[in-house]
Amino acid sequence: MTYEPRNVVITGGCGFIGSNFVNHIHDAWPNCNFVNVDKLILNSDTQHVDEKVRNSSRYKLALADIKNRKAMMAVFKDNDIDTVIHFAADCTSTRCYNETIEAIENNVIAFIELLEVVKEYGKIRRFVHISTDEIAGEAYVRAFTAQHKLPIIIARMNNIYGPNQWDVKVVPRFIEIAKVRGEYTIQGSGKQLRSWLYVDDASIGIQRVCERGKIGEIYNLGTYFEKNVADLAHVIQAEVDRQLGREVSAPRFVSIPDRPYNDMRYLIDISKAEKDLGWTPQISFEEGMRRTVASALKPKDSVKMHVALYGGNGYVGQALQKVLANRKVPYVLAKSKVGIDSDDEVEDELATLNVTHVVCVTGRTHGNGINTIEYLEGGPDRVFENVRDNMYSATVLAHLCRKLGIHFTYVGTGYIFAYDAKHPIGGPGFAEKDTPTFFGSSYSVVKGFTDRQMSHFNEKGWENINARITLPLTYELDQPRNLLSKIINYKLVKNSEKRQFLFVPAEVYISSIQRN
Repeated sequence: MTYEPRNVVITGGCGFIGSNFVNHIHDAWPNCNFVNVDKLILNSDTQHVDEKVRNSSRYKLALADIKNRKAMMAVFKDNDIDTVIHFAADCTSTRCYNETIEAIENNVIAFIELLEVVKEYGKIRRFVHISTDEIAGEAYVRAFTAQHKLPIIIARMNNIYGPNQWDVKVVPRFIEIAKVRGEYTIQGSGKQLRSWLYVDDASIGIQRVCERGKIGEIYNLGTYFEKNVADLAHVIQAEVDRQLGREVSAPRFVSIPDRPYNDMRYLIDISKAEKDLGWTPQISFEEGMRRTVASALKPKDSVKMHVALYGGNGYVGQALQKVLANRKVPYVLAKSKVGIDSDDEVEDELATLNVTHVVCVTGRTHGNGINTIEYLEGGPDRVFENVRDNMYSATVLAHLCRKLGIHFTYVGTGYIFAYDAKHPIGGPGFAEKDTPTFFGSSYSVVKGFTDRQMSHFNEKGWENINARITLPLTYELDQPRNLLSKIINYKLVKNSEKRQFLFVPAEVYISSIQRN
């Protein structure tokens, strides 16, 4: 009997395979509603999903980490979900080897959290887990299937190629080289054989696994067509040349040492899928490559982040809003006040804001008619405000973002350093790894502690940026927080400055690339 889903969650549906599956399945299942859950890391992009799908009443996008239990449970309950197609993962082998902790967070811990939500929700009828032939890390799938009777089916695939693939992968990387007729870097001999499956064939295979697959079973989705990496370069160079209207040229190679974990051949048996699912690949390698190159040569829009601003109505926050708006980056102003509202209230809001990044520009530098940090000198009330707004708020947000899988940027200060023997006037400046050296004001003492905490979070591998600025300025002389406005009224001119209109765009850029 063919299974008919009604309300489907697709995790990682803004990534390469996930987005192509969304584009396919929206038409293939015309009576289904879809919720795409993605936290937009690596190459994920909301615009990978076709515009007609994004504008469909049957499609929703939920920007969340799958380890965010509150967000995932809300998605399941609010949309009466009966089916999960699980793509979300960090699937780049080099990153997984080099960033082991992050890979475990994304591929193991987050997956277990998702399974726990599925178990608690209790209404999922099909859960299709997208696996691979290279890393058969399916122990938790088997455990949850056996112990909790979850209706999980596994689809194993290898060497998928097609539109919207991240350019660290060999096919899109070779296309970029072919466009400029550059040199192809080949690991080892270049004779490593791969079986190349076009992403639309993979999408149909996943559809068949969900519709016809048996719970608890594993199905291989692949192809018996093989081509080595060096020959792949010849095919791609010729196809790019043809589509650009150029004479076909031969590729030029540069050999580098092979990866120690690189296999000479990946080939999986798909006879079970052929027999039980009635699935075989239909798109030839030549046609698949033609479509892939054509897609790569087209200009594309991109939306890879959605930002929540804390302290967004302050001086720096308002400037940041302008930059985000000019760059067409979606953003929202958080309503909860850290340190004033309860931590639970802050978490409840953040868990449902539908954002991928948080920027904290909260802080206390003035008050009650005093326009400088001298306001913070005084008794216990001033100490409370100082610690609450300049340390506690940023620390709480950093921990909540860590818990919910959201990228966090703390906008701190450079007003934590003092000239010394290693950093004389006119000498080298303080670097990112330097620790605070100036404790001449209550503000600097508290900000120094916050700076150390943020640096510690970075050392632990958190998705965290510590962005220091000092005395920001603009040309708006009617803005009392502007350095130029302050200087007009100063008897002594401060000697440390940084232009805000240079810093803020840089901060947006750094936040956008750190997940790549």
